[in-house]
Amino acid sequence: MNIYKTMYRPKKPLGVDDRQANIVGGGIAGLATAVFLIDDAQMPARNINIFEKKPVMGGSMDGTKDAAGYLCRAERELEPYMECLWYLCSKIPSLENEGRTVLDDVVDFNRDEPIHSEARVIINQGEIDAHYHDYKLEPKYAEAMRKIIASSEEELANLSLNDFFDEGFYKTNFWTCFHSQLAFKDYHSVIECRRYWQRFTFITRHEYLEGFIHTKYNEYDAIILPIERYLIDKGVTFTNDFAVTDLELTDDNNTVKNIIATHAGQPAKVAVSAQDLVFVTTGSISENSTFGDNNTVAETNIDTTDMGTFTIWKNLAKKDEKFGHPEKFLGQIDKTKWISFFPTVKGYPEFFKRIERLSGSPAGTGGLMVFKDSNWDLSFEIHHKPFFPYQAEDEEVGWGYGLYGENEGNYIKKRMWDCTGDEIMTELLYHLGMLDIKDEVLAHTYMSTAMMPYCTAQFMPRELGDRPLVIPAGCTNLALLGQFVEIKDDVVFTVETSVRTALEAVYGLLDIEKDVIEVNPSRYDIRYLLERVKRFAGIKGDVKPSDLPEIDPAELPQLEAALLKMINDVPPYYQMYLGRDQTIPTKKSVLHPEAPLSE
Repeated sequence: MNIYKTMYRPKKPLGVDDRQANIVGGGIAGLATAVFLIDDAQMPARNINIFEKKPVMGGSMDGTKDAAGYLCRAERELEPYMECLWYLCSKIPSLENEGRTVLDDVVDFNRDEPIHSEARVIINQGEIDAHYHDYKLEPKYAEAMRKIIASSEEELANLSLNDFFDEGFYKTNFWTCFHSQLAFKDYHSVIECRRYWQRFTFITRHEYLEGFIHTKYNEYDAIILPIERYLIDKGVTFTNDFAVTDLELTDDNNTVKNIIATHAGQPAKVAVSAQDLVFVTTGSISENSTFGDNNTVAETNIDTTDMGTFTIWKNLAKKDEKFGHPEKFLGQIDKTKWISFFPTVKGYPEFFKRIERLSGSPAGTGGLMVFKDSNWDLSFEIHHKPFFPYQAEDEEVGWGYGLYGENEGNYIKKRMWDCTGDEIMTELLYHLGMLDIKDEVLAHTYMSTAMMPYCTAQFMPRELGDRPLVIPAGCTNLALLGQFVEIKDDVVFTVETSVRTALEAVYGLLDIEKDVIEVNPSRYDIRYLLERVKRFAGIKGDVKPSDLPEIDPAELPQLEAALLKMINDVPPYYQMYLGRDQTIPTKKSVLHPEAPLSE
């Protein structure tokens, strides 16, 4: 991060006091937009309106309790170089520690309870896989990865991982740890996978989960609630039960005139002047979620008429090509859905104590365990206590998911998609080698389950243009937010992406003279690249001559071309010229001095 360019306070944009900001969607992207409007753009909070369909803010970052137990649909995998997220959290006061920020709380907590896993992969019903640290790849797989990284996104358009790898790759330890953590499947976009491999080059001990950040409470209570309280205190207007379905635009599709919605079930319209701003979240990975419990299956919602913020995106796309192609992501629910589950265990500490002994990690510090033998591709983690501020002393909670719910279980001979919470817990106990306590666990556990039809929709094969830009070409008062817009070099399926879209949207529409924080450029750091090469080649310690591959002289021209392409694809580093006109460093002379040049 260039502190000089990103952390100073820019001048207040002209006319911002007289502009209204209408934010559609109260998830982390919409909330972050409001914070940046107030703090970076210095817009009066009374001018900001947030419209949300649901009764609570937070979107996918949920965390709640009913009479039976707790519910969180998903977990965020946070890391230290999510610069936009931590920039946001540095602005928000802590709810518990006066004079501290949300960022301070997160850093303090992880210093005291860092994640470190030594039971990342479980096999044979309760054994730690002794070989999962071995990331050595067959040369053909290393070469395929090199080819993917060396290719442009135009060259990789609409291709999937299956276009580059055979079944053997999907059995490697690298793939086991990578895909189980990030939900990638073999038919997913190679463009998106390439971005992950480049974006997270700095993760050097992936299988230990070192560097992954968790919060003192669930992310709703740790991040969303403090932001919401901050915005309420500032004077932002929140309107719930407000379902936006479309935007009325000018004939050239560049300027929003009206926001079309229903409010409490009645037709509603918000008039938008040309100087006002509209920020719209164009989809949610948790849209149309359905829920189950111990005895109830979470059925799949396949409704295409009411798709929440996806409906807005679909209607925009009908108006103009620049709004992208939502059909590339939303048309194959059986390939994009998966189930998560959240057990609340009350009055039976033996279950979590066994997992702590199995893994060696105190609750909350071991991260996700993946069960490599599982036909459902199960992963599970146990949380520290309290994970909710109001959690009772005798309550313990965990979270897990299955990526291949279409398969029949190893013990429960049903598809995960068709299972109740008790059946899912029984299958988990089988893979933990703990069926001997099944009756006790089931008797003391409330299982909330969630089916999310679009959870990995953003990973489907695509090409540039399928996702719209944050500020689509020509748009004067409209910006798009969330996981289904195009961000240069960054990945989807992260909180960072949502917050980054908010930062780009605010800075772009208000022409703020301040650089957006760059995506961490670790892929250009030779230290990380060398570590990755050595791990995939199975090299420990210094590289020796015997570790170098033999080179066929006939292949030298091809290798030379590949090397030149790699070198020339590295972008220039920061320009050191400090003025507004950033074209000056591209020119040899602009001053036209009268003094003669020496010979």
